[in-house]
Amino acid sequence: MADRAHPVTEQRHAELRSPLPEDERNLPVDVHWLRRRAKQFASVSQRDFHLVLDLAAYASISGMPFLSHYAAQVYLGPKSARLKVPLMAVNLQLVTTREEADRALAHETMHLVVPSYGHKAAAFARAQLLLDQVGQLTASPA
Repeated sequence: MADRAHPVTEQRHAELRSPLPEDERNLPVDVHWLRRRAKQFASVSQRDFHLVLDLAAYASISGMPFLSHYAAQVYLGPKSARLKVPLMAVNLQLVTTREEADRALAHETMHLVVPSYGHKAAAFARAQLLLDQVGQLTASPA
């Protein structure tokens, strides 16, 4: 099993632009902020998910290993019995800033919205659209 993502996937992920103001991007991620932000992504995508921070519990439930280089991962359930509300696990050891959290949430929410896109350029365009929509949702009126 690879110990890191494909370089093109890593590049596309890194190019996702957070809508956060510059002075907030490097702020640390706390659980309350992450849960609020996840709800915003669920809202703009119209796709609910349960946010999971206990990676061992996620691996046990999903039956999928959560590799150390994963920032986040989603689990839809087996093809024959999809979960009503999928799981999204976030690795707080790797997702330490709000900007990193935005990228991880957008990337994984994109997989929930358009799972067939994989890691194609169109998939990351959709992830960026989700980020932009969250930015519009949280923008303060002028």
